[in-house]
Amino acid sequence: MTIKQSDLVTFKPEWCDPGDEMVTFRAIEDEDGGRVKVLAELGLPINPTQVVRVEWVATVNGQHIDIKPG
Repeated sequence: MTIKQSDLVTFKPEWCDPGDEMVTFRAIEDEDGGRVKVLAELGLPINPTQVVRVEWVATVNGQHIDIKPG
């Protein structure tokens, strides 16, 4: 499964910080080269973004995915 812009994602437990389960993370670009840029929707004037490896992602739009590193 390829992650596309606007997809909602969650992260595997080993890549989460405390409280991440309360945050909505949305892909703001299509997956590229095994990475994707996500936005943490916190309701701030400027929300934080981060580039993450796709193997850190647990679900995309509520569907579990299992991407192996490499």
